[in-house]
Amino acid sequence: MAAPRSGARAELGASPAAAPSLLLLLLLLPPAQAAAAAHRRPQTCGHRYIQGKIVGGTDALERKWPWQVSVHYRGFHICGGTIVHEYWILSAAHCFDRDRNTEAFDIYVGLVDLRFAGSHTQWFEVNKVILHPTYEVYHPVGGDIALVQLKSRIVFSEAVLPVCIAPPDVSLHNVTCWSTGWGLISPQGRIPEKLQETQMPLISLPLCQLVYGHLSHIMSDMLCAGDVWNVRTVCEGDSGGPLVCDFNQTWLQVGVVSWGRGCTYPVYPAVYARVSYFSKWIHYYIEHTPLPSQPLPALSLMVGATVSVPVTMLAVLSML
Repeated sequence: MAAPRSGARAELGASPAAAPSLLLLLLLLPPAQAAAAAHRRPQTCGHRYIQGKIVGGTDALERKWPWQVSVHYRGFHICGGTIVHEYWILSAAHCFDRDRNTEAFDIYVGLVDLRFAGSHTQWFEVNKVILHPTYEVYHPVGGDIALVQLKSRIVFSEAVLPVCIAPPDVSLHNVTCWSTGWGLISPQGRIPEKLQETQMPLISLPLCQLVYGHLSHIMSDMLCAGDVWNVRTVCEGDSGGPLVCDFNQTWLQVGVVSWGRGCTYPVYPAVYARVSYFSKWIHYYIEHTPLPSQPLPALSLMVGATVSVPVTMLAVLSML
């Protein structure tokens, strides 16, 4: 999660919890059942097969959050994201700052434990990153949203599914919302190995503005959430991850983790990019951006592979 600085860029909270050998693990695992999985591609978003650490969170079950993405840069987990289309990931703009090399990013879906590639894990290269045009224009962390186009198609399965994008007119009254990620899980800097989940109460814009001390600190393209009394908030490494809400068992993404005071000061709510504010922009670029040319062979489709090969073991093998 970024920490805002007056007149400066947002700081990216990186949590180097995964070894670069995770990519090697995926390349060594044999692709299997890809064709069968493709036939299971759903026509709808926001549904999951399992119906119901972030500070104060708990380990998430596999397949519970099938849209969760882990964004790696130069081999390490730095941010979260969500699947919104078979070629597109939604994340925070500050995770893909303009000075970062697009070719150094790796995108993982179907991943729960940063140490292991699971049976549903797929790896992708980035084809294109589109930052919102208002990013850092009106606020040091304003317009903090990015669309990431992959070089090859995600194969959907019961553990890898897209989330729905909240429409502009979404009502957030009386909804249950959750945040997920691999960010720090204590003010002391403890990094989780497994995906964390925590329920996040929404906080009204006026109250959030009051807590942060000035109206200009929280803008209309932002959303606040956090459980102050139970010390539950997002932290460094959760950036770009989702805030999703349950609408009659259809999950809509309403927020993208953007910035805050960090897990050191949980009295301050976490601030998210408000997805409904950007939904028309999101849909426009997904619908009008040409698909990438397909490389052969496609090494990204790693479906149905077996697990349990420790990443550290593969790191040793790679040096032999």
